[in-house]
Amino acid sequence: MLLVVSFALFSLIYLAPGGADQALAGPYASAEQREAIRQLYRLDDQLLTQYLHYLRSLLVLDFGDSFLTREPVMVSLARAAGVTVPLMLTAWSVAMAGGAALGVMSALRRGGRVDRFVSTTVVIGASTPLFATAIILTWLLGIEAGWFPTMGSGDGGLDTARHLVLPALAMIVVLLAAATRVTRSAVLEVLDEEHVTFARSRGVSPGRVLWDDVLRNAAVPLVTQAGGMLIALAGGLVVVESVFGLDGIGTLLTSAIAARDVPMIQAVALTIAAAIVAINFIVDLAVFGLDPRVRKGAWGRG
Repeated sequence: MLLVVSFALFSLIYLAPGGADQALAGPYASAEQREAIRQLYRLDDQLLTQYLHYLRSLLVLDFGDSFLTREPVMVSLARAAGVTVPLMLTAWSVAMAGGAALGVMSALRRGGRVDRFVSTTVVIGASTPLFATAIILTWLLGIEAGWFPTMGSGDGGLDTARHLVLPALAMIVVLLAAATRVTRSAVLEVLDEEHVTFARSRGVSPGRVLWDDVLRNAAVPLVTQAGGMLIALAGGLVVVESVFGLDGIGTLLTSAIAARDVPMIQAVALTIAAAIVAINFIVDLAVFGLDPRVRKGAWGRG
């Protein structure tokens, strides 16, 4: 999959108007300067030849130097990941834990006040765009209350953590609504099954029924949805990092596209693709471990 993505990405950039020589030389470079750049970076080679050369570099994690900053791409990518990865993992972990708790509580009190309140809140949270949530939180908690910084990534340590609070909250609000809705639906579906009714009729304690019969059977769709939500966060990076002025991977990608920084575009896009493939693989392994029907089907085919 990564091989296909890398070739598709390389081909699209190769075929796009305004090549790397123009990005490196600038709009006022002479024809001789652009030709020298093309020879230096082997831009006159055929597409397949250039791709194979690029593939050999990828095998040793050499993405080249940025056209914009002139520093190794891996250095810029690692620095941006130091902002983006903690932000994503924090928002995802809090949203999944909170969504699971609210979803289970709402399902167990189906039709009650708690269920109606949670369902209404979920609809509002899911209907509000991410950028609107980010702006509202910035105004309420950053400008009016003055509790958290509203722009920038901070100077490291606790200062960076304070700068990441508002972006994380914006992501948590959106993800929490989705996680709560999925958990509630999955738990309600299991609660209506016959084996749960039979366990209750035998006098099994509610806590044991919830843990052994309900949550274990509802775990598969929850794990699948959790992986999908983590992947969806990648799409919201550009929005959140733009609103809060963070120097993360989303900002790095938009800056690279604006400057036609080809090595940086390729590195960021391929890194995101690798993360998506890894998350899907982990989700598949988790489902394989949780669902005995999947294991039985795999052993049967074997």
